[in-house]
Amino acid sequence: MRWSIVFAQRRLEIPGPSFDVVVDESDWDSGSPQLWPSVGMHPCYDEMLYDFMTMDEVRNLAYREALRQLAPGRTVLDIGTGRDLNWAVEALGAGARRVTAVEGMDETYRMAWEHAEREGLLDRIDLRHGWSTEISLDPRVEMCVSEVIGDIGGAEGAAAILADARRRLTTPEAMFVPHLCVTFAGAACFADIFPSGAGFFADSLDLLTQAFTVLGGPCDVLLGISGIGPEAVISDHKPVEVLEFNGNLAVEGDSTVTLTAQRDGRVDGVLLWIQLWCSPDGPPVDSLHERTNWMPAYVPLFDEPREVAAGDVLTLGFRYKPSDDGIHPDYSLSGSLRTAQGVATGEHDVPYRPVGLRGRPVYERLFPTVSEE
Repeated sequence: MRWSIVFAQRRLEIPGPSFDVVVDESDWDSGSPQLWPSVGMHPCYDEMLYDFMTMDEVRNLAYREALRQLAPGRTVLDIGTGRDLNWAVEALGAGARRVTAVEGMDETYRMAWEHAEREGLLDRIDLRHGWSTEISLDPRVEMCVSEVIGDIGGAEGAAAILADARRRLTTPEAMFVPHLCVTFAGAACFADIFPSGAGFFADSLDLLTQAFTVLGGPCDVLLGISGIGPEAVISDHKPVEVLEFNGNLAVEGDSTVTLTAQRDGRVDGVLLWIQLWCSPDGPPVDSLHERTNWMPAYVPLFDEPREVAAGDVLTLGFRYKPSDDGIHPDYSLSGSLRTAQGVATGEHDVPYRPVGLRGRPVYERLFPTVSEE
């Protein structure tokens, strides 16, 4: 399907080289896929994003049900509580005995404090400013709830952050919400998702500007795509990252999966999306099949689309390990596509601190001009 999309070029105002970005100025209800910078792993959120999270009933229902089951009578820690202290408030409402809420971002903490003061929550919630890896609790808590989940499940440092909480901040038998996050991979074609061309959705430019400011300049950020479903995936799908928050929580991994094309088409990379179980017996939140504040992330492997037939195979290598900050992971993907035309190979890194701009054709088209000033 082709949509009527309105493109423009805008110059982002940040220190350093000046550059233009292609912008999709279509309406919210145009029905077309939307391209966003996937930058949740960096401290850059805006009011619109917090509104999305607060109004995300797919996510909210899953968390509420888990808290309803597990919070009564327990002491609870909410890591990354956010502007609206969502899970701290929900834990109280579910019958938690005491709640501590932690927020590391300065502006978000300020908004959380104002919200708590306005709602009369400061005598019921112990609101702390800082990162959970830098605080201490005495006594330890009996439950931990968090939403440090990225478009790639572990991208916001969930494994290291919650492993640290398990070691230092919770009792040995403490329950964690969410329970499990699995990131899946499937072969896809960015050029076919955006057949008329792609540009960052206009309302996402504030996040893009924040990310470039935090990172010290423009770079090839991870790409998130909202408004697509399973029809965007041409192959079967396989898990590539499994985070067991109530089990064996690994902070690094190395896996190889085989993705088989289910129909004729084209491939230029992979989509990554999450399934998130807030409790062991509840249905998962699925960022590909449901519209939620998480979105599938696209990773390019080949500079141009490759024709595939049903049955062709993409062998995908997927590796991650903590970056130099010890919290957020660096990801590395490699692909070997075997078709009747031969074998094509490609790779792409998704580091926590990306460097360089226009390193692949997809980014050259999104950032068409760069000049020193």
